[in-house]
Amino acid sequence: MPNWHALVHKYRHFLRYTLYGFLASLVNILVYFVFTHVWHIPYVIGNNVAWVISNAVSFLFTKSLVFHSHYDDWLVVGTELVSFFGFRLLSLVADNVIMIIGISVLGIPSMWAKVIDQVLVGLFNYATSRWTFIRQKHRTVDRIRARVAANKKQS
Repeated sequence: MPNWHALVHKYRHFLRYTLYGFLASLVNILVYFVFTHVWHIPYVIGNNVAWVISNAVSFLFTKSLVFHSHYDDWLVVGTELVSFFGFRLLSLVADNVIMIIGISVLGIPSMWAKVIDQVLVGLFNYATSRWTFIRQKHRTVDRIRARVAANKKQS
């Protein structure tokens, strides 16, 4: 019989990311729906606006509620923000490619393509968010602080 407590602890970031990632994806899908089906904006524009809004929400969810990255230091927050949105720009490219292929090439209905897109992009985003908030934060910030200290000594 599996040790559920150990499994939940081991996969706690993934489980939390799944919950909050679902909420961010829901924001993405709802914004996309309003832009494309209510206001009849072209789907690529609606997709990009939905990306901007949902990723702002996702940054806040992912940083504080999933990976518990809490800092008063603006250098750390800025580093996380740049890293997060740098990776998310890659996911925006994938997001648009999936939508264009799904809708324009394969003829999948817009909302179905959006749901499929959110699942695929969500997996990529989990991996890059984990790297941003857990793996790289200490190394990158330490390097930046060392450069700042070195520059102050030279001044």
